[in-house]
Amino acid sequence: MNRFIKAPFSFLESLLDRIISVTGAIVFAQMPAFIVQYQQRLGGHVDELKHLINKYRSYAASNNRTLDEYINIHLQSTVKEFASTGQLMTENLTRFNELSKALKELADSTGIVKLFMFFKNIDIDIYRGTMKNFVPGITFSTDAILYGIIGVIIFMSIYWLIRKTVTVIISKVKGY
Repeated sequence: MNRFIKAPFSFLESLLDRIISVTGAIVFAQMPAFIVQYQQRLGGHVDELKHLINKYRSYAASNNRTLDEYINIHLQSTVKEFASTGQLMTENLTRFNELSKALKELADSTGIVKLFMFFKNIDIDIYRGTMKNFVPGITFSTDAILYGIIGVIIFMSIYWLIRKTVTVIISKVKGY
């Protein structure tokens, strides 16, 4: 009789295992497509900053200055608005260098290393923009398959931990 009562629960648990495995695989298999779309957006930011910095260099050159000299003149100005322009140029140059480095590391990496480079250099604003416009797509590349397997492992590990925790809690409640 006990076996008859447990059968539906065993079936549901088995079904839940499969659903969680497939969900993990699908979610993580999306990572290569997401990273490609993120990388394209990141490249757009780098290109625009490069265009802007080249304009700064052009203005500096037309005044017989290097870019650093040109920015320093702005920063050292006693005119508040002029000094803030120097600060803006410095921030744009810094952001260009950071995003260029992130783009290069992402572009030069493959496989699981690409995922780590993505998380190492993630820019939250670019991430949000990518997420907002993300178009899901599953490829059957080695990366997508690898990420899918990782997704199954992570989702099943979380499921196992939750199931174990609930089992321990229920057994303690029954024990009292």
